[in-house]
Amino acid sequence: MEIYVVKEGDTIDRIAALYGASPLNLAWANQIEAPYRLAVGQALFIPDQTISGGRPGSRRRPRVWMGGYAYPWIDSQTLTETCEYLTSISVFSYGFTEAGELIPPEAAGEQRILDEAKRQGVMAELVLTPLGTDGRFNNNLVSVLVRNLEIQQRVIRGIWQEVQQKGYGSVDVDFEYVLASDRELYVEFVRRLRTVMHVFGIRVTVALAPKTSRDQKGLLYEGMDYRGLGEAADSVLLMTYEWGYTYEPIALW
Repeated sequence: MEIYVVKEGDTIDRIAALYGASPLNLAWANQIEAPYRLAVGQALFIPDQTISGGRPGSRRRPRVWMGGYAYPWIDSQTLTETCEYLTSISVFSYGFTEAGELIPPEAAGEQRILDEAKRQGVMAELVLTPLGTDGRFNNNLVSVLVRNLEIQQRVIRGIWQEVQQKGYGSVDVDFEYVLASDRELYVEFVRRLRTVMHVFGIRVTVALAPKTSRDQKGLLYEGMDYRGLGEAADSVLLMTYEWGYTYEPIALW
C-alpha cells in the first residue's frame, strides 16, 4: 500500500494514470463519490495491486506496517474492505482470570476475523488484556499475574495453545493502569512471554500509554517502563490515539 497526497491541479484520472490504475478503482478504494472532487493535502490510498503498474522498473514492497484492532462483532463488509490495507489485524481481546485461565473472545466472531485475515494474507495478532467482568482494565489482575510465576506460566501456556491452534502470528500485550510497584515485574513477564513465543516463531509486541516524559505522573503512566518494555518485546505500539478521543457534550443537569 502507498499513500499519495493530493497537490494543486490533481484529479482522480491524473493520479490513477501515475500508478497505472483504474480511476474507478482508485475512487472506490478511497470512498470518493462522483464527481470525484479532491482537496489539496488529502491523503489517498493507492492499493497494492496498482503499484508498479505505471512506473517501469519499480517493485511492489511494503512501505509501512499497517495494523488495526477488530472486535469479534465487526461488520463483515468493513472487515473485508479494511483487511486489504492491513499488514496485521489484532483480535480484541483475550482476558484471563486470577487463576490464570484465558478468557477468549466470542468464538464465531474470532474465527470470522481469522478466516478473512488468512484469505487476504494479513497476519492475525492475539491481544491479551486484563479486562475485568465490567469490561474495564483491571490493574488488580495485572498485579496477580506479574507477582505469581505459576499463574504467568499458566497464562503463557494458554496463549501458546491458542496461537498454535488458530494460526496467530503475533501476541500484543495491552495492559493499562499498571501500578508503579509492578513496573519491573511487568517487564519481566513480557520478557518471559517473548522467550517462549520465539521458540515457535511468534513475535511479541506491547501497547504503551503515550507519555511526554520519563517520570510523568498518573496511574496510566507510572507503571510503563518504556526502555524496559522496548527491550523485552519485539516491538511496541504507542497508543497516541489516547490523546485523540472525541467526546459527546456533557450535560450540566
